[in-house]
Amino acid sequence: MIKIIENCCSLSTLSLLKQKCVESSSWHFRYPMGFPLEDKHAKLDIIDKTIKEEFLAGIAVSILTNVFDHGGSNFFFPEIFYCGVSIKDSSRKDNVHTDEMDRPHAIKILGILNHEWKEDWGGGFFYDGKVYYLKPGDFCIFDPKIPHSAEEIKTNIKRLAIDFSVRAINIQ
Repeated sequence: MIKIIENCCSLSTLSLLKQKCVESSSWHFRYPMGFPLEDKHAKLDIIDKTIKEEFLAGIAVSILTNVFDHGGSNFFFPEIFYCGVSIKDSSRKDNVHTDEMDRPHAIKILGILNHEWKEDWGGGFFYDGKVYYLKPGDFCIFDPKIPHSAEEIKTNIKRLAIDFSVRAINIQ
């Protein structure tokens, strides 16, 4: 199951979050766990059980509210288990992975923060054997237990993506 909600968020809100994330001093290289440093990517935890970055959390919640109001309410409750931002570019091939295996009621939401991101730059969302291009302002809702990754990025421009783990409406 994947659902793309188009044009649900203001590009200026995405740009503000991107700018403030870039300025943060809390980036780390813990993910993916169990991989060598060469295979890891920069990640910024905004909410991880508790709020890690207060101002960023406020902007992130406003983004999630927009996704919820534009159709997400059919899929999730806005109860955030995790929210983070990742940076990737052409120098790093993404790993196909799953998330939230220990949380059966979780669903993920993903969007690109770069308001100028172009489809020919790559970095789409690979899910269940298919690549989905997310235009700036689009967000996808998906089951994180299905293997997924970022499509190969073809530029050295840094692509920032925000992901949320929230409570699914349809618990299976």
